[in-house]
Amino acid sequence: MLEGEISLQKDLLKEVYQSSPRLRKISFKELEEALEQGKLLYIEGLALPAFRFKRDWRGFSAGTVVAPGFLMPGFPHIPRIFVLYTGVPRYLRGPFYAEEKIEGYNVRLARLGGEIKAFTRRGFVCPFATDRWPDFLPRLPDFFDKFPQYVVCCEVAGPENPFVTEWPPYLKEDVGFFCFDILDLAHERFLPPEEKYALFKEFGFPMPEVNGPFSPNKLKTLKEILLRYETEGREGVVLKPISPQSGRVIKYVTAVSNISDLRVAFPYIGELDPNYIVHRLVRMVITRWELGEGFGDDFYRQVGEALFTEMPMILDQIAKGKPVEEVFQVRLRREESLEALLSHFRLAQVRVEVRQKKWQKGYLRVKFAKIYPRATSFWASKLEGLAQID
Repeated sequence: MLEGEISLQKDLLKEVYQSSPRLRKISFKELEEALEQGKLLYIEGLALPAFRFKRDWRGFSAGTVVAPGFLMPGFPHIPRIFVLYTGVPRYLRGPFYAEEKIEGYNVRLARLGGEIKAFTRRGFVCPFATDRWPDFLPRLPDFFDKFPQYVVCCEVAGPENPFVTEWPPYLKEDVGFFCFDILDLAHERFLPPEEKYALFKEFGFPMPEVNGPFSPNKLKTLKEILLRYETEGREGVVLKPISPQSGRVIKYVTAVSNISDLRVAFPYIGELDPNYIVHRLVRMVITRWELGEGFGDDFYRQVGEALFTEMPMILDQIAKGKPVEEVFQVRLRREESLEALLSHFRLAQVRVEVRQKKWQKGYLRVKFAKIYPRATSFWASKLEGLAQID
């Protein structure tokens, strides 16, 4: 970073620092050092100067966004249980709701400097979700007029999203926004389930499927729901206590969700920690055992197809000198949103090639490929005859 640029960012950081009691609990010098070391990063293109924490630092979680008079903590990671009948009573002491866990990506919608922006888990502004929220949450401005201190947490999912290639089976085109939490910045808390459900209903915000409340010691109905989700190809559930006194939020996923993860991940294993594969195999086996789904020929076929169906095509491409790539398509309301999305990928160091774009029925329809150099190198090195010590 140029010296003049870092100097300007420090001046903007001072403006943010002076308006934030939380930030002022540490010295400004320490915050400047975090900026210089890349632990705190400036967010371009907002109406107010804003910064995001790249990783956990001095009590601020990764993805925390700070601006004058604004501090939005990073979204917490939710622990996953492997077995319902032992895991639920361990973490939940009272009534809880089961919200469908949607296969997509997480954004936080907030009004900052008069603008409604979508922030990713890492604190980036998401150009896609920022462009598309009016299609799904038209009363969001009314919501922020009434509750300016609130943040709406959503899952963006569907076959036409720019980040993940898994989605709920009932979404056949485009995307959907599924609101699952409301964060109260003034009190640094999530609203209790029944309070947020009432607000989602009042403003017409779409939600995941919600069931309950349930008792931690009576899980038969919850098991039946999960078996239905397994049959329908849904991801799983997030279990949320009716109040903090009733326990903590946990999640549980179906076996078929893990099979889907394996299908998506295995060709790109060079981009991932191998434990990604191992953890899903372990979760899949335990879930099928607990839910009594068995390990017959149909299950073995599903796992084998998930892991290997695409591999002959991938290896053929690499043998011809072509890279491993993943193709996405999206629809956008504005041309400048595409430029912002491509800029976002450059900032995140993701190589993207636009293959097609055209206006159709009021939307800019874009097809692009993400190129994966590490996955390409991983498979190519094997095909080139390089030895490996096990």
